[in-house]
Amino acid sequence: MKRTITLLTIITLVVPLVFMVFEPENVGAVNPDERKITAEVTDEISLTGPADLLLASSIPGMTGNPGSAASGSANWTVITSNATGYNLKVKASGETGMFQSNTAYFYAYTPAAAGSADIDWVSPAVGSAEYGFNVFSATAADVDTPFLNNAGASCGNGALSTDLKCWYPLALADLQVIYRTTATAGIVTKMSFKAESNGMFLNEGYYDSYIIVTAANN
Repeated sequence: MKRTITLLTIITLVVPLVFMVFEPENVGAVNPDERKITAEVTDEISLTGPADLLLASSIPGMTGNPGSAASGSANWTVITSNATGYNLKVKASGETGMFQSNTAYFYAYTPAAAGSADIDWVSPAVGSAEYGFNVFSATAADVDTPFLNNAGASCGNGALSTDLKCWYPLALADLQVIYRTTATAGIVTKMSFKAESNGMFLNEGYYDSYIIVTAANN
């Protein structure tokens, strides 16, 4: 009988001990679980251009308009969400001058130095007619080399973009006129055009120039 009591006593002491070791601990809070949620936004670009442009004013077919070029301007607006910006290019479609027929046309503008724009428009030689353009942006840092000037002294250098300065011919290959390195909610590029005849015989009627303006993300 004594042994039985003793055994029961030992068991009674051991069972509560086991329960104390394995009982889960109650905790007031767990560590927070942080996660990142991501949505990707891709780049887009838009280009808004003008209506067709009629230069002012009309040009006499025999005497021409020496010293008073017919002129006009138009704006192109680019919006892009691309972080590295965009480029804008322009080229002639079919003819680099203004064209009516194979025998009636304006030549492409001829700068004093090939490959460099003239700071001011220069009238064509007697018996010739020419057509050219200029590029201007209020954000001068975006304008490409041919249309930058150095305080109005010369083009192709400096850091200024000046309206109606730096005249150049159109070409059949793309010419980059704007290069921007950041996104924009809207940048306007102004292009101006001039046509002048210095006594070149020109048939009556309309003379056309078709240009292609392209904007692309960098």
